[in-house]
Amino acid sequence: VHGEGNANRAIAQHQLNANSTRSHAVFTVWVSSRSRVESEGRTVHSKLNCVDLAGSERLSKTGSEGNIMKEAMYINKSLSFLEQVVVALAAPGRDHVPYRQSKLTNLLKDSLGGNCKTSMIANVWAEEAHLEETGATLKFAARMMRVTNEASVNVTVDPEAQLRQMAKEVADLKAELQMQNQLHGKSHVTYNEEFTDDEKFALQQHVRAFLDGRIPEPEVKSLRQVKEMFRIVRVLFESEVAAGGSRAETLTA
Repeated sequence: VHGEGNANRAIAQHQLNANSTRSHAVFTVWVSSRSRVESEGRTVHSKLNCVDLAGSERLSKTGSEGNIMKEAMYINKSLSFLEQVVVALAAPGRDHVPYRQSKLTNLLKDSLGGNCKTSMIANVWAEEAHLEETGATLKFAARMMRVTNEASVNVTVDPEAQLRQMAKEVADLKAELQMQNQLHGKSHVTYNEEFTDDEKFALQQHVRAFLDGRIPEPEVKSLRQVKEMFRIVRVLFESEVAAGGSRAETLTA
């Protein structure tokens, strides 16, 4: 894919370069990785942008004319927009970054500043005749060095896999509690989601006996039993209030 895209790049000749690329090239790779061992549904997402920028050109040196001259003007304009983005990112306290000024800067938004890691390779001329272009390239590289990045891992979690994982943890905790209860002589305590009708009726009779004073205090076996007993008391209170009986005053007291 990379070779096919690189073969489609426009190439032209001018006085400084017989094979001058007339466009920028961006090769993007998206990678999503998931563990084959862990079943919690975590997926790590990564994005790699490999960018080959067309070099800035001075028409007085390249001697370009016609379409090649227009291409050089567009290249220089896009590089100018890119430099404005880099300057904005390097400036402390700058809120607005002009990513939308060109297609190039908008495409490289994820690769400049923020949650990314950026590496730049600057190509310069060694000849004294191109000292001005070399200095401009090095200044641009120095501005890039001042851009701060805060890279972090991009992780998404599958909701269904997370629910399955949580349900498994709940089941394991219930089994652990059941084992501890058996070790402490409380094998009759269960952790089912709902009480059966017989269990609810027995708890209701137990609560009525406590309210009538036939037992000094209710027997507490588990937290879910306490919640069910409070629910029964609330239902009895509401029914007594609706009937206008004296039991409501007793429950309130």
